[in-house]
Amino acid sequence: MKFQHHESPPITRKLIGQRVLRSEDVRLVTGRGHYLADISLPGQLHASFVRSPAAHARIAAIDLSEAVAVPGVHLVWTGHDVEEFCSGIEAQFTAEGCELITMPLMARDVVRYVGEPIAVVIADSRAIAEDACDLVSIDFDDLEVVLDPRESIEGGSVANGERPDNVGLRGRASFGDVDTAFDTAEHVVSALFHPGRVSASPMETRGCLASFDWSTQKLKLWTSTQMPHYVKLCLGLYLGFSEARCEVLSPDTGGGFGQKAHIYPEELIMPLVSRELGTPVKWVEDRRENLLAGAHAHEQYVTISYALDANGRISAVRTHALVDGGAYHAPPQTMAVESWCTVAVTPTGVYDIPAAEYVYEGAVTNKCPVGAYRGVGYMAGTLARECLIDDAARTLGLSPFEIRRRNVVRDFPWVNPQGIAYEEGSWARCIDKLEEMVDYPAFLARQAEARERGVYLGLGISVFVESSGESTGMIQAHGMNETYHDTATVKMDPTGSVLVTTGINSQGQGQETTIAQIASDVLGVPFEAITVDAGTSTKGAYGSGTVGSRGAVIAGGCVNRAAAEVREQLSTVAAHMLGVAREDIELSDGQVTSRSDPEAKMEIADVAMAAHYDSNAWPDGFDTRLEATRAWDTSRPMFSNGGHAMIVELDPETGIIDVERVYSVEDCGVMINPMIVEGQIRGGVVQGIGLSLLEQLVYDNAGNLTTTSFLDYQVPTMDVSPPFEIQHVETPSAISAAGIKGMGESGLIAAPAAVLNAVNDALSAFGATLHELPATPERVFNAIQGITTPEDPQPWRQLWDRAGIAAADPGDATVV
Repeated sequence: MKFQHHESPPITRKLIGQRVLRSEDVRLVTGRGHYLADISLPGQLHASFVRSPAAHARIAAIDLSEAVAVPGVHLVWTGHDVEEFCSGIEAQFTAEGCELITMPLMARDVVRYVGEPIAVVIADSRAIAEDACDLVSIDFDDLEVVLDPRESIEGGSVANGERPDNVGLRGRASFGDVDTAFDTAEHVVSALFHPGRVSASPMETRGCLASFDWSTQKLKLWTSTQMPHYVKLCLGLYLGFSEARCEVLSPDTGGGFGQKAHIYPEELIMPLVSRELGTPVKWVEDRRENLLAGAHAHEQYVTISYALDANGRISAVRTHALVDGGAYHAPPQTMAVESWCTVAVTPTGVYDIPAAEYVYEGAVTNKCPVGAYRGVGYMAGTLARECLIDDAARTLGLSPFEIRRRNVVRDFPWVNPQGIAYEEGSWARCIDKLEEMVDYPAFLARQAEARERGVYLGLGISVFVESSGESTGMIQAHGMNETYHDTATVKMDPTGSVLVTTGINSQGQGQETTIAQIASDVLGVPFEAITVDAGTSTKGAYGSGTVGSRGAVIAGGCVNRAAAEVREQLSTVAAHMLGVAREDIELSDGQVTSRSDPEAKMEIADVAMAAHYDSNAWPDGFDTRLEATRAWDTSRPMFSNGGHAMIVELDPETGIIDVERVYSVEDCGVMINPMIVEGQIRGGVVQGIGLSLLEQLVYDNAGNLTTTSFLDYQVPTMDVSPPFEIQHVETPSAISAAGIKGMGESGLIAAPAAVLNAVNDALSAFGATLHELPATPERVFNAIQGITTPEDPQPWRQLWDRAGIAAADPGDATVV
């Protein structure tokens, strides 16, 4: 049986859906993991970077003499030294209005944010390299610092001379009769939401180790990344290394969350200095560097308006999203992953809104570049849509559940105003299930009773839909022409054990386990017989990156197709050995059986041995291998959905918010492993609580980042992780392996909106509302005191006209 590239052969569900313990955890929780910092090569040297202390300045002079003279220092390079090999990394999202920006590997004449690399020191140890960095003397001529994206986008002082108008991104589009909907609306509600600037803060910081062998001209690069094949591609495109002689290795990775889904200058500089010195060179950043120079995330100003009738039905939505993009695009995704995704990917969310209009903008500022972080773009868009619908519910006197029920899409397939088809979903069911889990009448009674005692409880809900498993089909449905490419190899040895190699690497998602579950069900061999190599080297299968909730969907699809071919090979040999028809063969529990003759059976391991070494067992024309490499991609998009509800308690004397309980409903199609799904939900929601209540990267007026350690940048810990109640809805995908959909980002997509809605429900007792994250004690306390009021959204016509381009045709957009 043959399958098209986008098709997926059926799977008999046996292990799929089971709570199989994660096989990778044995080594990880016992300290046997092998992370980048654990890798040492003979003769390796260490790198440290001189990073800019100025947000925007001209480099007048650099004196390296003292640093070069330090014993143990082997090399000191500046931006002009690396410019000989690479002028910079280009990044552009080719949707209309996204401008090309080039990021130098190290600043040459001008620095554009605090933390930008200026020089690199290579020495015998990290300590020596750091000491030498302190001896590099740099004279700066200060330039005007541009920090506020709202002022930046209007012009004036220039943050980056490559973009003198400070515009990195600008576009707009309209679908349906938006003007009429707003002109005839019974109610119009509007708000300006500001999710703050945050860091993904993976437990393991960024790092890489390069080893260039001059005798063979081969390069090995170990790097903590989510996109090893993209890093390898950049080594060829920007540095001229032959891809055939490059290997990028991805060891155990202690979290990525999108921050490691970029190519960074350090990953290109290490191969250059290794080649220059003829020895391995290693760089591992500290937490201060990570907070300064690892891609920042999420900061946007999102203006949104709903037009509603008297019954609370939404007839149109207008959204404007402005992202503070920092000094450069973070390649490859660029600053567009925030504001473009916020308004253009799911402009209506789960609601049956017939008309939509949006503007997306990206402002260049003198801050660290903004890049991907779990739920990128979706988080801000869901925050604006879900919190504004709660504002509308309060205006109309409706419950947060009822107003959503009046607007949610119920019948599928459904096509949104952009023309994107949603084939299936459980959107209304998730709203109902959340209300049941919360027991809304009981909560209202408890809330009223608590307020009489001076205790202020709040309930917030948030429902979402996300494109699941970033793929060619998904990209093209959203008006782009990019092509993804992923493969997997399945190989059975003569003893019946199986090696599965995928092109999508793991940062803790449990892919070694879930991929083995898929392979086990397809091949009929025990779970313990399968070993999974989850993208540890680019010498194996190919992958477009572990991003966009695509690990289980795409890698699982590739493995399913490759394993199905190996199953066909096994079945062909087994049928010949048993003297039965090929269609009569069944593989299960490590055995081959005949459906028509129960006595005709043997071990799969015996068939594997015969397929390798017994020519008498081979039918005519048999290809003597039990191995297959196959690609898989989706021909059209698939979507996951779900929702969260949270109960919080507000202390009016301190402004402190305590999250009492989380209720989550998830529909990711058929779950491969419910335990892993629930772990992903818990992790994502706690991250959402962190950025909603605690986390904020703060710059002072000079452009200095003041939150450069975990003493200042507060991440959630176990003491703020609330109890969870999780339920599952299962709406299988019609196109993926076993009906699987992605879900890795769902927790963080919707949790912040649920938190803010719960805070505002508690604040309603004081007639106050917050539209800014994080909801710190200071902001909450000031809101109670009436000291601050929400900012007014800008007039829509002004935002629309400022975009200054014709309404974008989604068919003209693509991503590079």
